[in-house]
Amino acid sequence: MSAPDLSVVLPIYNAEAFIEERLGGLCDYLEKSGLSYEVIAVDDGSRDDTVDRIRNMNRDRTRLVRRERNEGKFAAIAAGMAECRGRCCLFTDADVPYDLSAVPRMLHLILDRGFHVVIGDRTLPGGSYTAQLGPVRRWATRLFTVFVRLLVTGGVPDTQCGLKAFRADVAHHLFPLLRERGFAGDVELLYIALKYNLAIRRLPARLVFQGRSSVRPLRDGLSMLRAVLALRGRFLTGAYASPELEKVGREDIETESA
Repeated sequence: MSAPDLSVVLPIYNAEAFIEERLGGLCDYLEKSGLSYEVIAVDDGSRDDTVDRIRNMNRDRTRLVRRERNEGKFAAIAAGMAECRGRCCLFTDADVPYDLSAVPRMLHLILDRGFHVVIGDRTLPGGSYTAQLGPVRRWATRLFTVFVRLLVTGGVPDTQCGLKAFRADVAHHLFPLLRERGFAGDVELLYIALKYNLAIRRLPARLVFQGRSSVRPLRDGLSMLRAVLALRGRFLTGAYASPELEKVGREDIETESA
């Protein structure tokens, strides 16, 4: 079987309430778009009926990867990326919350325009954040964003958008380097990408579905801050060493506006 143009990874945990609707909608969109694709659904140790519901959908281009223990969002994403066969590897959240019209554009920027990484950004014109945040989560999000921009990502204001795409070789070399298993994985992968001078393009991401968030602002926020502070030390001690990404970062790419 020839490799598809696009692989989509979904990290899934206890999603029986919505997985059939959201995964079905993703597959329907990709079918109608005419894209050559596969979906890798990674169950991260769900304790409900998620696995059986995915199996019963009988989607030909969807593969299920099961993990026995719940280890976190980015543990599941890394496992899914290892299974991808596509030339472009993309991940999004299990509830598929973003406008899928961004997906063909991301694919074009990766395969035709030479970018190594394309990330959704809800702060760009045409993008949109979640409609309502509680006061604690709103302030925690703002503080975390400022902290990360100052110490890690500079000109990337929306590190946590759950819509990111990668050229296949970049994905296969980058994700095995990740040490973070939870939500801090977004910052870690961008930190590594920036350190290796990978070509990153931001694209507006528009929220169209707002499911229940599993983020706990205070506990997860503190955990993420500790993780961010560990990144520089890991880099300096060689934990992120990758001759392959170093080579990719030296490539000449097309940088004019899409």
